[in-house]
Amino acid sequence: MHYAHSLPFVTLILAMSVMPAGQTFTQPPRDPSATQSQTPVGTGSLSGTVVVAGSGQPARRARVTLSGSELRGSRTVTTDELGRFVFPGLPAGRFTLRATKPGHITVTYGQHRPGIGAGTAIQLTDKQRVEVQLQIPRGGVITGTVLDEHAEAIPGTPVRVMRYVMQSGQRTLQQAGNGSTDDRGIYRIYGLQPGEYIVAAVPRNTQQRVIFERAQAELQTALQQRAELAGRGNLAQAELVMERLSALGVTAGQPDDDVVEGYAPVYYPGTTAPASAATVLVGVAEEKVGVDFQLQLVPVARVEGVVVASSGPTPRNVQITLLNVGHDVPGLGNSTARSDAEGRFRLSNVAPGQYVLMARGTTGEPGRGGRGAPILEALGRGRGAAQAETTRVWAMTDVVVDGRDVSNVVLTLQPGMTVSGRIAFDGTALQPPADLTRIRVNVAPMGGSANERRLASSANTRVNADGRFTVTGVVPGSYRVTASGASGGWTLGSSVVDGKDTLDFPIDVKPNQNVSGVALTFIDRQTEITGVIVNDQNQPAPDYTIIVYPADRGYWTPQSRRIRSTRPATDGRYVFPNLPPGDYRIAPVLDPEPGIWYDPAFLQQLDATALRVPLGDGEKKVQNLRLALGG
Repeated sequence: MHYAHSLPFVTLILAMSVMPAGQTFTQPPRDPSATQSQTPVGTGSLSGTVVVAGSGQPARRARVTLSGSELRGSRTVTTDELGRFVFPGLPAGRFTLRATKPGHITVTYGQHRPGIGAGTAIQLTDKQRVEVQLQIPRGGVITGTVLDEHAEAIPGTPVRVMRYVMQSGQRTLQQAGNGSTDDRGIYRIYGLQPGEYIVAAVPRNTQQRVIFERAQAELQTALQQRAELAGRGNLAQAELVMERLSALGVTAGQPDDDVVEGYAPVYYPGTTAPASAATVLVGVAEEKVGVDFQLQLVPVARVEGVVVASSGPTPRNVQITLLNVGHDVPGLGNSTARSDAEGRFRLSNVAPGQYVLMARGTTGEPGRGGRGAPILEALGRGRGAAQAETTRVWAMTDVVVDGRDVSNVVLTLQPGMTVSGRIAFDGTALQPPADLTRIRVNVAPMGGSANERRLASSANTRVNADGRFTVTGVVPGSYRVTASGASGGWTLGSSVVDGKDTLDFPIDVKPNQNVSGVALTFIDRQTEITGVIVNDQNQPAPDYTIIVYPADRGYWTPQSRRIRSTRPATDGRYVFPNLPPGDYRIAPVLDPEPGIWYDPAFLQQLDATALRVPLGDGEKKVQNLRLALGG
């Protein structure tokens, strides 16, 4: 792994010391008109200017958004001709400030690198007037030419760029921008953040088989029209249709070749394998030119078959997904289709590769949820009665495509697995909610590769009045079981299956194996770490990212709820709410790469100098930090 952006933390953490809880520090300078007197809310203001980074020119008509819990949402204004903005009448609180402008990188106040990482929240007190400046850089550009195998332009070819990011401690690709070629084969994608990119052309296939199939459809339509006209005695009109058939010049035969060629997604500098793609490094406001490559013809095939039910009638309109297991790239290498009334499906122009073919559908009729119930169920908002009378079904098989058609694939639908258990309440002050049916249990895909998460799917249900629940229609995959809706100070503390907490370690749902005995426990105790971070001059140090993580390396997993990061506000204050009790380590880091704190190798670097913080159940610990630079 590369930690180039994180190296400065080493010497700074070595000099870190603990400041006793409650010790004061010098506040940053304030506007002279600000006072400590008690005043009504809505008397503060936040104003400033937005300029174009590098030029100092005002960023005209930029959108500036202020958000914070005190606003119960956000406010947005547009800069004037001088790049100025103002938010008057603000209550005391903590706010996030963000600026956007077409063709530029979205920036948040306090970011160290444009568009990357969290910014610094602005702490505002009553009557305080704060003025800031935001520098918004122009976005980067990737441009080049995409030609076909004969070095000729194909106008309208879609081109996508994807940026490497750290996500849950893993280096993954994220969709970053798209465009298409013009009549010269030239594309230009702008507004890009600095970083490493791969570029892909995703051509639309219009080769022999596609043309043949369209002609066949035209032929069938024309023959039907001719027969209908002749039957009604409209011989003249029938002759016109015959002339149309002759002009089409098609017959009911088959394409000339068994193997038909088409274009597969191609990655710069000219490969169909994402692992072989070259990266394009884009700096702030940099324009990368000459990113040219050619499309490649490959044998393409059809994958077709039928969906059948293991029992009962086959559901209509089943979704079919063909996932290329070797192309873990967002939005590329995958195809989707819907089965027809007879359960048949067809996926065309499939490039060679190893695939997983999956079908998902729903059997039965929705209950009293009515006409909109299936949609509401898919969105997780259906009522229990509607869900009880429908069953989610699935089928999955491996498919290898080598340029020849894959026919007669049979996908036998079977009901999804169930995840069942009950909820409980472990409280010291609150009474459990009277109506448990308001609580919803959710089984959400977790971990694994992006392709594995795409194959899995969320499922949910409402809890019964006695606290029991059964989530149906769960397809194979790794999941975390959670619950929400127990308001009034209750939070989910644990989700235990066979002695393991799914909030820390996802469960594997396997085919034909239901999961039972899930114990979801709500607690009314808030466990948290708060504090202030200051430098050696006793001034707030909001430029640091504070990372807290468990001492037990068994919890160093992707998306762990025990690994957190936060940026302190302008007053240096930070908070880690709702941490599970345990033994933790805490460390301030200057400018870490977002998401890198999930990487065990990175946490191991922090371990030598991080501060130990034990946290008891329901404890609210104050842990102040001081950076003694050079001391």
